[in-house]
Amino acid sequence: MQTQRSQSRGKWPFPPSPQPRRQQTGRLTRGAMLADVVLVMVWGASIPGLMWLGAAGGF
Repeated sequence: MQTQRSQSRGKWPFPPSPQPRRQQTGRLTRGAMLADVVLVMVWGASIPGLMWLGAAGGF
């Protein structure tokens, strides 16, 4: 008895790979750029701030 092969591209239990889509050009808005800059500034200020708090705490 022969089994009939599935017409899908994937093998069970893996789903078939998604069809390639056209790439969208990502446009950064001014608000997104500002949010990125603020995030970097907060992250950059938190590291020395935490080190200062550690030194003040006696570590």
